[in-house]
Amino acid sequence: MRRFILFVLVVAICVYGLYRWTESQTPRATAEKFTPAERSNLNLDDVHLLAAVDEEYTRLVQAVVPSVVSITATKRVTASAVELFFGRRFLVPGRTEEMHSLGSGVIVSKEGHILTNQHVVADVDEVSIRLANGQTAPARIIGSDPVTDIAVLKVTGLTATPLAFGDSDQVKVGQRVVAVGNPFGFDETVTQGIISAKGRAMEDSANDFFQTDAAINPGNSGGPLVDVHGQIIGINSAVYGGSGSESRQGLGFAIPSNTARRALESIIKTGHVPHGYLGVEVLQPEQAARMGLPKTDGAYVYGVTPGSPAEKAGIRKGDVITSIGRHPVHTLSELRTQIAGVATGSQVAVGLDRANQAVTVTAGIVEQPVNPSANNQPAQPPASATPAPATNPALLAGVHVMEIPPDHQQDLPPNAHGVMVSSVEDGCAAAGTLQWGDVIEEIDRAPIHSVAEYNQAAASATGGRVLLAICRDHHRSFAVVTAR
Repeated sequence: MRRFILFVLVVAICVYGLYRWTESQTPRATAEKFTPAERSNLNLDDVHLLAAVDEEYTRLVQAVVPSVVSITATKRVTASAVELFFGRRFLVPGRTEEMHSLGSGVIVSKEGHILTNQHVVADVDEVSIRLANGQTAPARIIGSDPVTDIAVLKVTGLTATPLAFGDSDQVKVGQRVVAVGNPFGFDETVTQGIISAKGRAMEDSANDFFQTDAAINPGNSGGPLVDVHGQIIGINSAVYGGSGSESRQGLGFAIPSNTARRALESIIKTGHVPHGYLGVEVLQPEQAARMGLPKTDGAYVYGVTPGSPAEKAGIRKGDVITSIGRHPVHTLSELRTQIAGVATGSQVAVGLDRANQAVTVTAGIVEQPVNPSANNQPAQPPASATPAPATNPALLAGVHVMEIPPDHQQDLPPNAHGVMVSSVEDGCAAAGTLQWGDVIEEIDRAPIHSVAEYNQAAASATGGRVLLAICRDHHRSFAVVTAR
């Protein structure tokens, strides 16, 4: 026992000695000297303007944020669902689930009216809003308009702080703007940028848009774009591209406030937004240029609807619309925007370029009718169709035509004339450009009313290209056939 105790004592002494030796070899940490800067390297008197701007932006944000709301839209869907039960999957038919989407809005009246995008609240069952101070309330949809992508909501029982509208016609490229919204569910997010461009067009929209580099992301839709006066100059609506990171590259788009305000006031008064209608089919300038048409700055008219304001005003196929009222027209988007903004029932001056001569006509704008849906085109010609024989080795060789069958007339504009393509031979110059059922109305500006007139005009089409005016599925367009 004594030996064991002696052994333990020797081991303890050795361990203690090893510990002290190790500690003596480790350098002791010493306190570092640290003297922080006492003041900025800048003389604050030299940057008083920047400090003032910083303070003013802070006040701007504090004035705007209370008027911006976060929107949660709820849609209930009933469908078969898959459930896990002890690791196995079973179908549960008829279960109702709730789907939620987020957006933004801005209070625009003391009565609690809220302006947002139509796509934020389209086809939903419930809408609720949350204020910056945390208050929540259900919202009622007063009305919406898919053409302008504007919707109006209303809440009651809350203290509403409305924002004023600015005049978007006075907005200039380069001016500073602030966007406020609910991107990805991050409430009251504020971003700053400039107006990058004006008059941007987007597919299937009658609006023109402001482009801004102020960060706009999913969830910002419906929030305000404000100027340095705290006034609404736009409603944030879209980002470039899809939903991935490639869509968030400083390319945001906002509906100008004047467009949004007109839609708002119309929805509140009548429940819907009437849109002006002229009754023309037009080409984009770049389309006209590709077809070799003489004037490409403006909207080239290639079709006039019978009985429309355009026909009554004397607008003709081949005219180029250069202005609506006092507003110049350079593109199809500008034409759509100007016509849509004209009050229905009013008269407007339409500037035209007609064979290089300036002409002005007056059109009475009416409310846009519902567009008729085009009938599906049969996959093959009727059995009774008898094609006319091929007539020439020119550019239209291989294109066989016939008089327009009565049962095909319903698939065309009411005043369509010409001959119908009955077949197109593989390998000919027009293959891939024309198809069965197309109606050829003109060849190089020469009107066609019969197979005989077609044969005569087609025989002379021997150059490097020929321009055709055609009808396809209720729509008029141009087609160019070039030599192969």
